[in-house]
Amino acid sequence: MNLTIKELQNIETEIIKEISEICKENHIDYFLHCGSVLGAIRHGGPIPWDTDVDIIIPYNQYNNFIQTVRKEISGKFYIDYYDDNVSYPELFARVGLKGYSTNILHVDLFKLVGITSNVKKQKLYTRKARFFRVLYMPRKRTEEYFGKMSFKSKFIFRLLSIISLPFSDKWIISRFEKHCGSIPFEKAEFVTNPSGHYGMKNVLPKYYYGKGKYVEYSGIKVKVPEKYHEYLMNYYGDYMKLPSITERKVEPSYKITRVFE
Repeated sequence: MNLTIKELQNIETEIIKEISEICKENHIDYFLHCGSVLGAIRHGGPIPWDTDVDIIIPYNQYNNFIQTVRKEISGKFYIDYYDDNVSYPELFARVGLKGYSTNILHVDLFKLVGITSNVKKQKLYTRKARFFRVLYMPRKRTEEYFGKMSFKSKFIFRLLSIISLPFSDKWIISRFEKHCGSIPFEKAEFVTNPSGHYGMKNVLPKYYYGKGKYVEYSGIKVKVPEKYHEYLMNYYGDYMKLPSITERKVEPSYKITRVFE
């Protein structure tokens, strides 16, 4: 199935709407994350040239979130996660369109975990989280996930998949989850996304998130971090400034691959 970026974004917005309603009804905390916060504040919806949608959930509510959303989300969508898909390549879950791969069309469900207040230990924590991702992800990458990677990138991923062979999926997952829960979320003054690609930028004071704030997102109300200005400044600096035209890359269409259960 081929979708335009607008068609893809409309489906992802529908997913966000369902998740937001489920969380509100079940008193589960969630926040839009990274570029999705930027889209909400700067564009009032998805960034027009971006297909990525991110949500982040406090780690002490994550398992309940997964179970609740699985039970209550409409039959049109599903949660893709390592707990029921041995080929799934991430250490966090995604919501996708039923019957189709979550490689392109998805809403990422990141874990917001507690982290120490000590900067040196924060750096060590971030490196260790990355170590688990580097062990887990390459061995799960199919040709679909490789996409338009360069030959060099494919070679590195295949090499990493060989290096990771002595470690079982179960070992990596259990160590990663233990790492995520090493600092109780309720007691932490700082938090991070252990699966994020922004390094130390992911480490933020927990009060930035607070109880969250509802804002407009393509005609629906969604929750963003309470201190969204400070949050966006941390990630993007002058976040209201648009990137150059050449950086706003949009494909003519996006191929969504069918999967069979």
